[in-house]
Amino acid sequence: MKRQLAAVLIAVHALGAAAPVVEVSGIRDPELKSYRTMARGLDAFDAERAHAPQASLRFLLRPAAPGESLDGLTLTISGESVKLPVTLAADGGFELPRSTAALEDKAELVLNRKRHSFRWRPDVRSPGVPANTRRLGDLRLQCAVQWAIDREALTPQARAALGATGGPCHSPLAHTGFEAPQPLRAAWLRDGTRREALPVNRQRTRMFTPPLADRSWSDDALVEFDYAGQPAS
Repeated sequence: MKRQLAAVLIAVHALGAAAPVVEVSGIRDPELKSYRTMARGLDAFDAERAHAPQASLRFLLRPAAPGESLDGLTLTISGESVKLPVTLAADGGFELPRSTAALEDKAELVLNRKRHSFRWRPDVRSPGVPANTRRLGDLRLQCAVQWAIDREALTPQARAALGATGGPCHSPLAHTGFEAPQPLRAAWLRDGTRREALPVNRQRTRMFTPPLADRSWSDDALVEFDYAGQPAS
């Protein structure tokens, strides 16, 4: 895969005579793309908003190169005639504004650092969600935003494999990983009195895989984190 696709690892394998299972798990966050491409994430957020009606969407920047930090970092939507500064929060988060002028100007998202030094990820959050948990509807919507931005950059083979299953956010044959704030001992999904363990990646111990496509779990179900190094819950 190309460098900018290192955020996604796709392994397709046969499951008996059934349809293929597609594993989609984060390897590292991708690089910023053109404004037009990033704006597809805004479109997906609006289209899939029913999963999290009160949620907000931000994008988070993270250093990718050794020695890089958020100190002094600036972000600009920049084209031939358009120059729109984007406010960065202390944690590297930003909201991407809508701009018809930036679309028409084929603007880029430009950092004041060398290329390949920072990565991004979407972050969808509903208000009132308890600390150390993630709401399943937020994760479903976050997946939709990520997929809308990244899908056209995949190889035709990878895009076809994902498309054949209905996409990584809507098919039970696509298993999409997310990253917890800290290394995990376990992760649980709770919906009322129902509680089940979630798969946790044993090599990359922050990664957990929620059942995005399983509609028996409501959007209000919560992923609960059991962090390694803390007393067992």
